[in-house]
Amino acid sequence: MNIGLVTLGCNKNQVDSEMILGIFKKLGFNIVNDPKIADIIVVNTCGFIEDAKKEAIDTILEMADYKTIGNCKALIVTGCLAKRYKKDILETMPEVDLCIGVDEYSNIGKILSDFLDTKFLSCNLDFLNRVISSKFPLAYIRISDGCDNKCSYCAIPSIRGKFKSRKIEDILEEVEGLAKSGIQEFCIISQDTSKYGIDIYGKYMLPELIRKISQIDGVKWIRILYMYIFETSDELINEIANNPKVCKYFDLPIQHISDKILKSMNRYDTKKKIYDTINKIRNLIPNAIIRTTVMVGFPGETKEDYEELRQAILDLKFDRLGAFSYSREEDTASYNYDLQVDEETKQQRLKDIFEVQKYISLQKNRERIGKEYEVIVEDISEDEKYYVCRSYAEAPDVDGRIYMPIIKENANKVIVGEYAKVEIVDCNHYDLFAKLK
Repeated sequence: MNIGLVTLGCNKNQVDSEMILGIFKKLGFNIVNDPKIADIIVVNTCGFIEDAKKEAIDTILEMADYKTIGNCKALIVTGCLAKRYKKDILETMPEVDLCIGVDEYSNIGKILSDFLDTKFLSCNLDFLNRVISSKFPLAYIRISDGCDNKCSYCAIPSIRGKFKSRKIEDILEEVEGLAKSGIQEFCIISQDTSKYGIDIYGKYMLPELIRKISQIDGVKWIRILYMYIFETSDELINEIANNPKVCKYFDLPIQHISDKILKSMNRYDTKKKIYDTINKIRNLIPNAIIRTTVMVGFPGETKEDYEELRQAILDLKFDRLGAFSYSREEDTASYNYDLQVDEETKQQRLKDIFEVQKYISLQKNRERIGKEYEVIVEDISEDEKYYVCRSYAEAPDVDGRIYMPIIKENANKVIVGEYAKVEIVDCNHYDLFAKLK
């Protein structure tokens, strides 16, 4: 039988999907990308904000069509939306045959075996039994799950539970196995990466973890995503600065800059702490790439609060910036806050933020013209005119790309899935163009 799986949401969810596929592979299924030929379709959902919920529902209904136009005999919904709204999904969407929330993953092997009427194998989610779905030679390494921060707008603690780190030896075993299979770039992820280890070792252990990962044969690039400013210690900054295998890339979602709004969000950062930390990183690591995420339209955000955020973006000139408008989510503290911002104002502020960052991004890209980089040749563009590449400065999935023309002279020198040296020759607002060195 054939299994097809659609992953929605973040890369942490992607790791779950890869382990779910690992279970199906153990049960003897063939993994297919075409839903028309899938006997079973799994939709692994995100349920973080309203847009994600809408995307999940639309995708479930789209996949349900293959019960009539394809081979699909069963539609399974998993993930965060399945945890938050399991009863509603089963009651209102008869197309769904099985709904498995993230709180049931510890027993997912038996749930699937019972549903499929197959002999149960000891095959719950296992980090050592994954079907890697990211572009070779990249893999995501999830070092913890859950979150204890309780930001007032965020439903993740109620979906994923309390913060829980994995043991160092388990993570190293996973990385060693992947490195032996040819994986060279490792993106370290979790809901709160910089908190790693505090719950089981009594102290922040991310610097030691990445130091140990860098000692594994075959590891070329280590990229750390989803760090918090207030947990980004001098030890961590120095490890990133001095470890040659660690990409000089800081993913630090600040959400806002106004102390009033940060406090209302139940964030632990302050405006001063944010400015000080980013300036410290840039002074120590001049070529550091700093990415952030900000939110507009949080309840109580005045025009003055918004202008303070806008000015901070102009001051700090983030290399990368993602932005989204506040989504009023049930089961969060801010759901009942007074002074909710109207949708039109939120969208105006979001549009303005993107315009500000568009200008900064272009200036940042122009500064890179003439510079040389080692890149991973990730793919070939749809029009087959360019190699699609990334350097240490481009994180997969979220950042722009470096495009290098495909020419006959380079046919044997440039190989997808391998590394190359390039020089940046041109740019637009978000992407760069290069030639082979």
